[in-house]
Parts: sequence; structure tokens; C-alpha cells
Amino acid sequence: MKKVWVSLLGGAMLLGSVASGASAAEGPVSAPAQLTPTFHAEQWKAPSSLSGDDIVWSYLNRQKKTLLGTDSTSVRDQFRIMDRTNDKSGVNHYRLKQYVNGIPVYGAEQTIHVGKSGEITSYLGAVITEDQQEEATQGTTPKISASEAIYIAYQEAAARIQALPDSDDTISKEAEEPGSVSKDTYTKAANNDVTIPIKKDKLSLEKAADLKDSKIEAVQTEPKSIAKIANLQPEADPKAELYFYPNDDTLQLIYVTEVNILEPVPLRTRYIIDANNGKIVFQYDIINEATGTGKGVLGDTKTFTTTASGSSYQLRDTTRGNGIVTYTASNRQSIPGTILTDADNVWNDPAGVDAHAYAAKTYDYYKEKFNRNSIDGRGLQLRSTVHYGNRYNNAFWNGSQMTYGDGDGTTFIAFSGDPDVVGHELTHGVTEYTSNLEYYGESGALNEAFSDIIGNDIQRKNWLVGDDIYTPRIAGDALRSMSNPTLYDQPDHYSDLYRGSSDNGGVHTNSGIINKAYYLLAQGGTFHGVTVNGIGRDAAVQIYYSAFTNYLTSSSDFSNARDAVVQAAKDLYGASSAQATAAAKSFDAVGVN
Repeated sequence: MKKVWVSLLGGAMLLGSVASGASAAEGPVSAPAQLTPTFHAEQWKAPSSLSGDDIVWSYLNRQKKTLLGTDSTSVRDQFRIMDRTNDKSGVNHYRLKQYVNGIPVYGAEQTIHVGKSGEITSYLGAVITEDQQEEATQGTTPKISASEAIYIAYQEAAARIQALPDSDDTISKEAEEPGSVSKDTYTKAANNDVTIPIKKDKLSLEKAADLKDSKIEAVQTEPKSIAKIANLQPEADPKAELYFYPNDDTLQLIYVTEVNILEPVPLRTRYIIDANNGKIVFQYDIINEATGTGKGVLGDTKTFTTTASGSSYQLRDTTRGNGIVTYTASNRQSIPGTILTDADNVWNDPAGVDAHAYAAKTYDYYKEKFNRNSIDGRGLQLRSTVHYGNRYNNAFWNGSQMTYGDGDGTTFIAFSGDPDVVGHELTHGVTEYTSNLEYYGESGALNEAFSDIIGNDIQRKNWLVGDDIYTPRIAGDALRSMSNPTLYDQPDHYSDLYRGSSDNGGVHTNSGIINKAYYLLAQGGTFHGVTVNGIGRDAAVQIYYSAFTNYLTSSSDFSNARDAVVQAAKDLYGASSAQATAAAKSFDAVGVN
């Protein structure tokens, strides 16, 4: 049957405006300027006198003519090591970023991998050459401040919210300040019954300049106050970071900032803003429309860790990382809300029980499977809020916590009731702390696929995603199938790639191609005339986890993913291993070269 267009999207489980399959209306979204990383399989053995970071610097110095087109520059001036990790095979993984005149280049990221014997095993990355830097750089001094960039972003967001259907009339009648929305419009938006059109002509740099003396300068040290000018309350302290942005033949000086709000509608939008004239170069939504006992959403009894507090108990687990805490929004739209409590430690809030238990299950999965301490690798507290909004058909990761609606009872039941969903959303957090895959086009589809893969592997009962909470009255129904993506209007081969601009370039649609490659690697089979010998879920998920967290960079595409998965298989199991052979075959089968 043809489905309502529902997807796990950008850290959000999205029920968008009603549209079927991939035929949703095209939006006026232009693709961002992205550097395409290149992959090099290396076997360069560093001198025995070198160790640690010095191996990486020696390799870069050896390759600088190839990478930068010159021998004269210092690689330590051009590159900075941002992170270092290692895996069970003994490979050390380095994540780097390129800087020009002390300013990072947007998308110019690299991963370099050092084997246990001190050899470089592979490189994946994108760089700007020395010639490109000299010919294209606009200068390093911005003409607008970071505070002005934040203000511009929040004013644009406020304009979009004001542009909700019927909002012009309701705002004039019910509110005097910009950014206010009527209760009726607010409820419709919260339930995803309307979409938010983009109206960039609502904003100009002059508006920011007009307020510069009176308001902007007054809040230079209080970024949250800037958002309040637009009558919006940010979830995190806003910041704007200066970058060079490769745009045609120019390294454009830009700010990168985010709007992250919950009211009057959940919104998390990333903005690229010209640092010289304040124009919005590109933007995209990350949230797009998106031991006690107790019974969960499906009626099953669970046990989980709680904390005694006076004469009652709290849904607080202090045994994992920096803790797991579960709150209720009490059907309002404010988070985190109130921590859930119970008098006798026998809980009767199924949505809260599942959110708490499945957050712990996800934490344990990452710890036991990959030795990862929470989603950031450093024990980040896992916070969840249930009962968000009224019959809210959504769940989302907003950059700091999980939030779950109760569903409308027809399209969805409570979103926390499916470990696929909980694992998927929390894995968006893992991606944000590692490869930070850009949420557009192929890199965005990779972001979605990785969340599907991990969410599905946590449960391991089938190859479906979201089947426990989607359309409760239809048996066997699901959001997506990894074994047969076409069941739910996703392509399973690169020849059928969706190339339109809808949904950030098809991030939830095209993830089916990578999901199918993963399924073939784990399960095996013959597809498009290519036979893949399956290696089992355990080996497959180890390979994908390493590839997505250690090898990929933010602008990686499907071809980069193939290289990363094959290289991760080689590093983990050997260059001539059955696992590495199967990894390559699985991408052959789905047409990714």
C-alpha cells in the first residue's frame, strides 16, 4: 500500500505535510557548496623513530605537494588535529581540519589512520590548495560581528514562523511582538499539520544594522539575549563560528550558526551567513518538521535503574556514564520538563518506562559493542522527555536531548515504545560528535542510514525500522525495510537515486541504498547479478561503526562511504579477508563505485 510520507529525519522522526512516497512537492532548496573528499589507500611505514602525532605530521609533510600543490608551506600551519581515537584492531584514527590564515575551511576535513605497526593505512579528505588560497581568499576580517550573524539567523527563523498559514491575521489580533503565533496555529504546527514556508525576503542586513547601537551591542556577551530580540527562546547558548566557505572560485568568509528552539514549534536550523554583507548563503533544517519495574508502551514488563529520593523514586540512573534521566513535558512544549517520579518504584507511565529503559539499552549497546562511553564517547548524560505536546506525531534529537511525542494513536503510538527509534535518534548524536555528516544530499542520506543501521541492530528482531510504533492497527507495517527498501518507496540501487531537492536532497529516501548494502554485507545474497557472501551482523556492524565514526568527514558521499567501509574492513579483519571482499561486493551490488 502507498504510505503516508513518514521518516526518521535529521534527528527527528518526521510526519511531514501529508504527501505520498518520494513524490512530495519539491522545495526551493539549493544544494550547498561542498568539497568532495578523496580517498587514498596507503601503506607508508613511518620511520621507527616516530610515534603518535609525529607519524601523522610526517605523512602530511611527505604528501603536501600532492595535497596542497606546494612544498613551501608548513603543514602544521595548514592542518590541526581535532580528535584521536583507536579501535580493537590497534588502528589509531586521527580527525583533522584545514585552516587558512588561522580560519577553518568549511568541509575541508581529513581522516588519517595509523596501523599498530606505525604504518599509514588510509587517508580520506578534502583540502584547498595553496594556489586556490592565494587566488580566492577574500580576507580574514569580517564586516559583521558574530552577534549580528546570530541575530540575522533568529530573525529569519521568526519570519518563517510568522509565515505559518493564517498567522498574519492571528498575530495582528493576538500579539504585538514579532515571532508570536496564535494558539491554534501553534497547535497545528506542533502536530505537523502545516509546513513552514521559507520567506527570506522578510529579513535584510539593514534590520540588524538598525538595531546595532541599541540592542546588538548591548548583548555582545549574552548570546541568548539576541534570540529574545526575535521573541524566541533558544535551547542552547547561540554561537557563530567564522569559516572560509568554498563557493565557486572564492573562499567566502562566513559565519556558521544555528537556531535551536522548541516554541512555538520545534526548529533546529543551521545557517551559513556571509560575514561581509549578512546575506544567508545557505540554510537547512536539522529538525524538519524533526531498579524499578513497569510496563512499556507495548505492555511488556521491564526492569531498569532508578534513584531513591526522599519517600519516592526518580527515573534517574547514575550507573551509566554521567547518568540517564527521564522527564515528562506533561503534554506541554517545554523541555526537559519535570523529572518522572513514582511512590513505590512500580511505574505506570509506559512512555517514560520505555524512554528510560531504551536509553539505557542504547548506552549499554554502544559500551559493550564498541567500548563507547555514551554518545559523545565521554559519558554525556542521556536526557529524555516524554509526553511532549498533544498527540504529537514526532520524536527528535535536538543536539542535547531526546524528545518523544505520544502519537495520535492511529499513525503512531508513543514514539519511545520502539528501540529502533530510540537507537536511531541517539545515533544522530553519535554522528554529530564524530563525522558530523552534513545533513544534505548524499552525506545526509549516509547520516540517516547509519542511524537506521544502529537502531535496527540494537533490537535485531528483523530488518524493519519503526515497526513497533507505526500504524498500530496494521500488522507488520513499518517505516522502512533494510532488506527491501522499495517496500516503502526507497531506492535500493544507485541507478535509482533520487536527485531532487525535496527533503534536503532526499536524505531519508536515498538512505535505502546504503541500508541495502549493509543488509547484503550482513546477510548475503545475490542482487543485480552480484553475489555477496554475508559475514553476519556482528562483523558488519563493527565495520560500519568504524567507517562512519573514524573514517568519514562531514561532506562524504556514497563513494567515500564505500572506500571507508572497505578500508575499515581491511583494517579490522585484513586486506585479503572475506569481510573486506564482501564489503566491496555489497557496494558493487547497489551500484556504488
